[in-house]
Amino acid sequence: MVRKILLMSRDCGSIIVLAQRTWQAAAGVITLAFVAHFLSPAGQGYFYTLASIAALHMALDMGLSAVLVQFAAREFVGLSWGRRGAVEGVAPSRFLALVRLSLRWYGMAAVVFLLAYPGGIVFIAGGQSDLAYDWRGPWALLVGATAANFLFLPALALTEGSGGVAEVYAVRLVQGVIGAASAWVVLAMGGGLYAVAMLPAASAVVAAVWLFARRRRMVVQAFRQKMGSFHWGAEVWPLQWRIGASWLAGYALVLMHVPLLFRTQGPVVAGQMGVTMTVANMLSLLALSWMTARLPAMARAVATRDWAQLDHVFWRAFRVSCLAFAAGAALFVIVRWVLEWTPYGGRFLPVAETVGLLFAMGFYHVTGLFAAYLRSHLREPFLWPSLIGALLTAAAAMWAAPQWGSAGIVTVLVIINAVFFLPVALGLWMHLRRKWQHEAA
Repeated sequence: MVRKILLMSRDCGSIIVLAQRTWQAAAGVITLAFVAHFLSPAGQGYFYTLASIAALHMALDMGLSAVLVQFAAREFVGLSWGRRGAVEGVAPSRFLALVRLSLRWYGMAAVVFLLAYPGGIVFIAGGQSDLAYDWRGPWALLVGATAANFLFLPALALTEGSGGVAEVYAVRLVQGVIGAASAWVVLAMGGGLYAVAMLPAASAVVAAVWLFARRRRMVVQAFRQKMGSFHWGAEVWPLQWRIGASWLAGYALVLMHVPLLFRTQGPVVAGQMGVTMTVANMLSLLALSWMTARLPAMARAVATRDWAQLDHVFWRAFRVSCLAFAAGAALFVIVRWVLEWTPYGGRFLPVAETVGLLFAMGFYHVTGLFAAYLRSHLREPFLWPSLIGALLTAAAAMWAAPQWGSAGIVTVLVIINAVFFLPVALGLWMHLRRKWQHEAA
């Protein structure tokens, strides 16, 4: 009976994660349609350039949100959630110390991120301006809302790691629904670029309500609790900075190309890359749902050295995730080809470049699945491959973009992901899987 309940719980988590990812993908498609209809080609370029610059917030996250999920899965063993999010159990001190330290980290990150406002002003003002209205107000709101979201990230990550996958993704689903609907209303009413700030603004409001209703006593306990025996520098930081560096490298691989094209080719081409890359990212996020929902289970399997269970959970999620991405990519290519004969065809990259970008993102997606397996061991072996790949991508893209525009960038992404990232990821996975399991035996 207990086993049946646990299986039902995991299935519920998978369903909620899939629902959240599905909404994220569907809402993204609708948002693309609204952006294409209500914004000019130049406005579309500004929309995705602002969003891409704001995505640099991951540099301040430093991979901590992913690390907290894994540490919470380990530290919450023997604990439970009480009324209003009180942490109950025999020895909650280490978990509460983790809560307190993570809240401090993200509080400082929120303050530092506010400095992105003048940085964005300098970057965008130095580019090509084809807008008839000011973009500084939307940029200020976007920076402020993104900074506010930092304050709620630790509570969400810790809850997810404690086993509350369904709860956290239900919150994210509500955030996505309200944020997307707000963006559509703003666009339809002529609010222009203010729509780009609606998702982070809505996310901050929803997360604040959730934290007060469901986890406020955890925060109170954390700041009343003595720091205990949890040592951030020795336990969290070695993994955090490695994942953070990998995430920052991921920015160079995925998100830097829109701002780069904005400066070298203008907002119209940047908008084409932004729209097409957004769809490719949505497909990857949706396909990652099966793996994301199983990360806490994989971390528990590593903690108990149940290697057969770890491999079973991983390969099942791996197969479904790859098939989901391939099916979504094929559907998008068909839709893109049909749009070629409509006025909206020019809002995307050309068909051949779209196909190339999807291949590049497919290779990157598979690499991420292997990385998830290895990171479930609370280690980060992809630091140097990620940094090397990011440097290669950034250097090649900066060389190719001024000469060949988006076609050059797509070519760079295909080559580096297929020839470098995927073989290295597979090799690391095969070697370290055997090594780590042998060491733990």
